[in-house]
Amino acid sequence: MKPNRFTQLLITLAASACCASPALAEREAGWDFGGDLIYQGSKDVTFKGGSSASIDDDLGLALSFVYRFNARFELLFGLDWNNVDYNFNIRPDTGGLSFQGHGTLESWAPRVGVNINVLKGDFTPYVTGGVGWAWIDTNIPDSPPYQSCWWDPWYGYWCGTFQSTRSVDQMTYNFGAGLRWDFSPEIVLRLGYEKHWIELDEANSAPGFDQIKFTVAAKY
Repeated sequence: MKPNRFTQLLITLAASACCASPALAEREAGWDFGGDLIYQGSKDVTFKGGSSASIDDDLGLALSFVYRFNARFELLFGLDWNNVDYNFNIRPDTGGLSFQGHGTLESWAPRVGVNINVLKGDFTPYVTGGVGWAWIDTNIPDSPPYQSCWWDPWYGYWCGTFQSTRSVDQMTYNFGAGLRWDFSPEIVLRLGYEKHWIELDEANSAPGFDQIKFTVAAKY
C-alpha cells in the first residue's frame, strides 16, 4: 500500500458505509480484539557526529486490544512489530574515510493509548494518541562471535555459533486520525494515519515515522 492511495481508500470506505444497512445497536462497553496491517514510510535519520541511516519503507504487523468505555471513548493496548531494511553511512571521529553499509533492523513496541470516536454511529471519524516503549535490534555485531554447545531434548548434543548485536530501547509516542466502521455487530474495520516518534539518544532529533494502518477486529 502506498501513501498516495490513502485518500482513495478512505473514500471507498466512506462510500461503502453510506450504502450499508441501517445503523447497528449503539456501541456498548466491551472489547475489540484485532490485528493491524501497517505500512511505514521511509525515513532518513541523522546522528551526532555526522553519521546517518536511511530506513526503507515496509509493511509491519500489530496486535490491538481495545476496551470500549462507551460509544466514543476507548482505551488501547497494542504491540507493533516491524522488520525493515536500511542503509547507513558511518563518519569517522578524526581522519580516515567514511564507509557505507546495509542491514536489517527489527523492532517491537508495546504501547498504550486512547481512541476518541467523534460520532456514536456505525461510521465515525476518530482521533488517537498514545505512548509506548520500543526495543530495536540493529543486527550490527557488537562483540566477536562465540560457540556454545548443549544437550537438546529432541536433537541430542547440539552446537551453534552466536554473535551479540547492538540493541537500543527508547520511549515512543504517537498521534493520528482515521475512520472506524462497525461493519457488523461482530466486526470492526479501521483505516487511519499515524505519526510515531522515537526518542533516540544519539539522533539529532526524535525521528518521526509515517504509518498507515488497516485494522480488522472482533467485538465482544
